[in-house]
Amino acid sequence: MKTAHAGLVSWNEDKRKPRLTGIPGTGDNTGMTFTHCSIVGLGLLGGSLAIDLRHHFPRMTLTGIARRRKTLEDAAVLRRDGAAVFTHLSQELSAIRGADLIIFCTPVQTVIQQLAEIAPFVSPGAMVTDVGSTKRMVMNAAATVLPAGVCFVGGHPMAGSERAGLSHARAGLFRDAAWALCAPAGAEEAADRVSAVVEAIGAHPLRIDAELHDQLVALSSHLPHVVACALAMQVLGSPRAEAARAFIAGGFRDTTRIAAANTAMWRDICLTNRDNIVRELNEMIAALEGWRDALRNGDAPHLEVLLARAHTLREELNS
Repeated sequence: MKTAHAGLVSWNEDKRKPRLTGIPGTGDNTGMTFTHCSIVGLGLLGGSLAIDLRHHFPRMTLTGIARRRKTLEDAAVLRRDGAAVFTHLSQELSAIRGADLIIFCTPVQTVIQQLAEIAPFVSPGAMVTDVGSTKRMVMNAAATVLPAGVCFVGGHPMAGSERAGLSHARAGLFRDAAWALCAPAGAEEAADRVSAVVEAIGAHPLRIDAELHDQLVALSSHLPHVVACALAMQVLGSPRAEAARAFIAGGFRDTTRIAAANTAMWRDICLTNRDNIVRELNEMIAALEGWRDALRNGDAPHLEVLLARAHTLREELNS
């Protein structure tokens, strides 16, 4: 097993990697990893996941659960490979009854609340996972409220869009994306089964400790989002914004694209990982002060060093 970082393992290199069943080319569908999956939350991620599951597991029972009737009406007409994507649709969490795999695709703090609400209905031996961007609080909640015999494996696909809602769901959203899996101690077999599904839809499972996961995504994902939002507010909220619009080009649009993402989702991400995000923000503020000082002092050599360092690091990301 090759370890890229303490606490982080590429599942594709794990010799315990399970045989994938129920996937075209790897076995027949009578040996599916799971037979009945309930997806709670039918937005971009939940809808895209359902579309891919219908393709790779055509005999799987798929139950979709959403609060809004309009979402359920839209989900009812979704099709993949000539078949309806969902077998059942409901507004009630009790519809998870009988599912052997339950996937939460709602905002993180909603997941925490819903975990307690499904406890009376979840089947013994069921696997529960999620697609939330933070893992510590969800993992702790699952360990507290789910009944004995029900295993929760935290999940986080590094895929998505600034566009939200079922209307933006599409096949292949998760293809080639890293998919973090956080398993509690003793849940390796359960995590292997979830990993098999992740691999089936073309993603790359990465096993990682929940604490380390939240630290790393605070740096790589959450800090950039907060910075993009602050930049959008600074420029577009300026009294001179109307005059500046004629000079807004691709650089600003690319840098602030993610600021248009779902606000409820990002509110929960920030609140459930605030300690790590604040630490990264403090370091970012200190770095910006260095840029400000170099500019204020007209320090051309230092400015060139900063620009050259940034250029080199960004080029290395592409290599």
